[in-house]
This record gives sequence, C-alpha cells and structure tokens, in this order.
Amino acid sequence: MLRMSRTASAVAIIAATAGASAGLSGAPALADPTNAHQVTAGIADCGSAGTFTFVVTGNSGKGTAWNVAFVRATGGGRAVFHPRSLDLVFTSPDGAFPEQASKRSGPGPVSCTISAVPFPGATLTGTVTGTLTWRG
Repeated sequence: MLRMSRTASAVAIIAATAGASAGLSGAPALADPTNAHQVTAGIADCGSAGTFTFVVTGNSGKGTAWNVAFVRATGGGRAVFHPRSLDLVFTSPDGAFPEQASKRSGPGPVSCTISAVPFPGATLTGTVTGTLTWRG
C-alpha cells in the first residue's frame, strides 16, 4: 500500500470523499457507517456514472490505507467506491493543503469531483478515480 498523509487517508475516499446535498438522499449508505469513528460525508459528481452522496470512514490516523467510500445514488442505488487515485485539496483556517496519490494500477475508470466538509471550518474538494461496485 502507498503511504499517505492523515488528511488523504481520512478522505481517500472520499473518494468521496462527505455536507448537505440538494435533492440527494441523506440516508446512510449500506451498513450505516455514519455512526463510525472519523466519518466524512459529501457529494460526488461522477459524470455519466451519476451523482452520489458518500460516506468514508477514517483509519485512526495511521495514514496507511486506501479507504473505500460508501455511496448512494439519487435513485436509491448503493455502491462501494474503491479509490485508485486522488487529487484533493483540504482547506482549513490554517491554509490549503493539496494531496495527490495514485496506486500502481493508475487511475480508475470512474472519475468523480468531490466536495465535503470534514469538520466545521474545513473543506475537502478535488477529483478521485476508482471503481464502483454496485450493491443494489
């Protein structure tokens, strides 16, 4: 696995990595990870693949894992997003912190623009690529 910063691992997807969503279901995706430790929720616009709300959980700050994102489509479909690359900017009152990382396999076939609020006063924006595994 690639070693990533704490900021990147918390969102790697965010791959979505989560915020309010106009017209999108706020219901938790899959196994209700919204109650998990270190959760970030947001919106992902994945072009022809769709627009989703997403939830990604942290990995206790170890910075060593590529976390999946749990997504929900506007029509109610659920999927798991497996990240392969990211180009993100974490912004807080302390400044803007860009993060780029890619697995050896390179970018995935699905590219998403994400927007999230990891905590009050902070934003996470950028692009992630990966694959979607639909669950229903």
